Amino acid sequence: MASTPSNRLKLTPSNSPYIPHPTRSPYRGRAPTIEPRLSLKRVVGTTCVSPTGFDVVNASFAYIAGGAVVVVDVDGSNYTQRFYRARPTALPVYSTSTLPYSPSTPTQTPKANDSRNRISLRESTYGSLDWAESPTSSKTWTSRERIKAATCLALSKEGRFLAVGETGYAPRVLIFNLTDSSSDTPLVSISEHAFGVKAVAWSPDSKYLASLGSANDGFLYIWRIDTKTGAAKLFQQNRCTSYVRGMIWVGNNLVTLGVRHVKVWRVDEMQSISPVKQKFIGEQSSTPQPHQKTLPGRNVLLGSMIEATFSCAAAIDDTKAIICSETGDVCLFDDTDKQMKLINVLESGFVTTCVAVRGNIAYLGGRSGNLATIDLESFTKCNSNSLCTNLSSFAGLFAMGFLEEKMVTVDVKRSIHIWGLDRSLGKLDLKSTPIPFPGHEDPILGVEALSRPNAPDADFYSWSGSGQVILWDVHGKIKSSFQVPLEEPGFDDESDLVNQLTLVRATEGGKFFVTGDKLGIVKITDFSTLQCVSSMKAHASDCHFITAYEDQSRFIIATCGRDRTAQLFHRTATGKFEHFQTLEFAARVVQVLIPSADRVITCSLDRTLQIHDLVTKEGDPDVMAAIPSRTFPLKASPASMTMGTDEKSLFVSLLDRSICLFDMENGKLANSFKCTDEGGIESVVLDSLTARPATDKESAFLLGISNTDKSIRIYDAQTGSFMDREWGHTEAINGVALIEGDDGKRRVVSVGSDGTIMIWEMDLQDSSWSSTSRDPSPVKDSSTLSRPTLRRVLSKAELAEFQRSSPSAGRRSPPRTLAKRRSIYNLASASSSRTPIAALQTSPSLVIAEDTPSRRPSAESRCGSPPASPKTRVRRRPSLPALSSAKTKSTSNLRGFGSLNMATEQACRTLRAYRKKLSSTDPIGQDVLAELDQELRLTAVALGDRATRSKAMSDTMLNGLLDQYSERLVALLDEKLRLSYRSTSDQEPESPGKRPGSSGAGSSNGST
Repeated sequence: MASTPSNRLKLTPSNSPYIPHPTRSPYRGRAPTIEPRLSLKRVVGTTCVSPTGFDVVNASFAYIAGGAVVVVDVDGSNYTQRFYRARPTALPVYSTSTLPYSPSTPTQTPKANDSRNRISLRESTYGSLDWAESPTSSKTWTSRERIKAATCLALSKEGRFLAVGETGYAPRVLIFNLTDSSSDTPLVSISEHAFGVKAVAWSPDSKYLASLGSANDGFLYIWRIDTKTGAAKLFQQNRCTSYVRGMIWVGNNLVTLGVRHVKVWRVDEMQSISPVKQKFIGEQSSTPQPHQKTLPGRNVLLGSMIEATFSCAAAIDDTKAIICSETGDVCLFDDTDKQMKLINVLESGFVTTCVAVRGNIAYLGGRSGNLATIDLESFTKCNSNSLCTNLSSFAGLFAMGFLEEKMVTVDVKRSIHIWGLDRSLGKLDLKSTPIPFPGHEDPILGVEALSRPNAPDADFYSWSGSGQVILWDVHGKIKSSFQVPLEEPGFDDESDLVNQLTLVRATEGGKFFVTGDKLGIVKITDFSTLQCVSSMKAHASDCHFITAYEDQSRFIIATCGRDRTAQLFHRTATGKFEHFQTLEFAARVVQVLIPSADRVITCSLDRTLQIHDLVTKEGDPDVMAAIPSRTFPLKASPASMTMGTDEKSLFVSLLDRSICLFDMENGKLANSFKCTDEGGIESVVLDSLTARPATDKESAFLLGISNTDKSIRIYDAQTGSFMDREWGHTEAINGVALIEGDDGKRRVVSVGSDGTIMIWEMDLQDSSWSSTSRDPSPVKDSSTLSRPTLRRVLSKAELAEFQRSSPSAGRRSPPRTLAKRRSIYNLASASSSRTPIAALQTSPSLVIAEDTPSRRPSAESRCGSPPASPKTRVRRRPSLPALSSAKTKSTSNLRGFGSLNMATEQACRTLRAYRKKLSSTDPIGQDVLAELDQELRLTAVALGDRATRSKAMSDTMLNGLLDQYSERLVALLDEKLRLSYRSTSDQEPESPGKRPGSSGAGSSNGST
């Protein structure tokens, strides 16, 4: 390719004697590839809007449908379908290489999954923005990179190969083998085009494939195809920056046509021979290395049609073709003796969008529904009277083609029909009913599963904005359909406002269908009669969500709209639907659920989750009300929610790209995880959540859709780990439904704004899947980061416990020798029994204990004690109760910690700790044991008195008896305690190393 522009990147110089480096793996930094769990089984609808997205060969035809291609094989009145698509990470069977050692081209064409060489064939003058967004960073498959759409296709003339062109980020040209059934693995994947592929075309002998990029791409490539294997090799190329509408082969020449453009490209088959293979590195070949020749092209002189836009063309023979313009001009292209001529022969009289040739007749299709026929024998003689018939019996044609005995059309409603031929006359039989292909005529706005059994024997239903509701089975066949009448907007100032159906919900068995439109009108339709049994103006504007609950006793419907309200309806005993309450919120309600007959759950954009209890009046079950029960805060605005697999939890998808699991019984956050991909790098917002419980062979999973990358995703409902994702829709995905089949298979149905319905088969039953999803890998490491942050906030009581025990932490030698806390009885009889000052002065540890801020020493101990050590004072931290009351005595020590309950808990903890220490072998003094016994006895007496008083206050029958004998009982109790404590103190031996026994006696004398 010596003629390629010199400003291209040169990865391998032409004079380099070394073998180029092999392409690096595109999976660096990514998790191991997971086997797909969703397989495409059927596609309903098409996205074909031009002849480049449709092709016919023999008894088969193909059309594009979102990101996939459908190939239909017709046999009489029956037909079968095959589906071809390639994941963004699909590896082709054969690698695609250009001519080796070309001066400005790498030795291997970058694949769609090789993001590091994707920019090698583009100019370096695109600007810094393209370099900044180039996929050379560590994030190899970004969200926008996965969004691809099939825009064009071509079938080889012998019917062996299928070529598909894509658009989007890093578009590809894919070649599939048609001898296989539906396939996800292409033979060849070419990613030379950077801005989308406009058209692909096979040569008549299938030796060459032409791929044309969009106007921004500006390149036309000719690929040499191995007819045995399908492998491709770049043969010739050139720039083509015109806005091209179509491309056809006329003999061995390629003709492109478009806006003020008709150009002929002559493929030079007399290329020089291939270079001799080198035996050693650096060895110079004896034969000079040839370079690729530029694909030569010449513009056709348009003459008076210089301003025309050519829309379609069809080859008549190896030198002639018919080319039509949008304005209805039908021209003859004649390349006899390589003298390119374009002759305007006649006017069709309508906007021509497609043309097809069958025998000696050419058929012209128009956007307005016209179908004209032209006699080619007189047309090639430039006879302006060659137009035979002009019919107008179609809805408007986008593309058409001829099978062996039938004609296939694609109209503006995106409907496909197969028309028969009258064999006797050799003409179209337009009077007979064609074979229709099912599909919606408008963008599909939603899908829901339909529970069995039901009258039409359907599995799911979908709806479009025009009010059409279609019931389907899992094989893509229409079981029933009906039209919902829509009210016309009555606003004079908003004449451009068009009402459309937004939501449809069916009850159990499809008995009733509840619909909501853009004007906020809710209608309830009886499916058996297709009559509207109730119509209500529920919301001021769009109706965003509808849910219904039905059991043997109740039938409740809840709706939410843009007007920040949720409306509740129910069916009375008479069978009439009534509105019984309006719930108002501070922000727009995103979704509403009725999981049971007594609960309503809503979530709104003010980051709250609300639960209301449904109650009825006693004796009147038709009078209902929703009472607020609980409100949960969310860390971000919600996007969708669904009940958990155990019906006791709730999954909530948030706009911060995470999913939270709430326990509905206690209102706590049970789990939270990010919606990441298999590499754990990028996260998305998940919508349309659906949860299913675990079985013996598979774990519980969570199904949802993401319009961030237009994918369908599956996550583990317990761990939040990524399981699988699939692509197929080219526009927004508006809904997904999970269908449990009678055959035990699970199917996923997704619909999109591109008008397509894709039916996937789910297979999660794999013994190795559980071990694979739980292996320690970088993907699982991200689940640890997604766990909720640890929280353990200590209460004031627990903090006070640590503050009280802090002074004793620095004590040495047994804390049992410290002075005990004086009781109220001791303070009452302080004059008769006072601790000698000399005894206090001989115990330095006692001075430290008495000098703590939690107790105030007596005046004698303050004046006679030596000053405390500064080190001890620095290490001691006063407690909060001592700071709050400087004159608090030792009797108020427990009250400093708060209420009586708090003090009781503190005493219990102290006793439990003391019981544990009793198991040690440390000796205990007799005086300490005596003091402990005394305190325990007094505590028991106080508790008994407290219990007696509490019972007396709560029992009115004992008031008289307590008033009569209270004074006598107290006197007897005080006397008994005084005598018992005196006898105990008299029996204790006195020792100089111990405190005098008068202290214990004094304490007992003043205990009452």
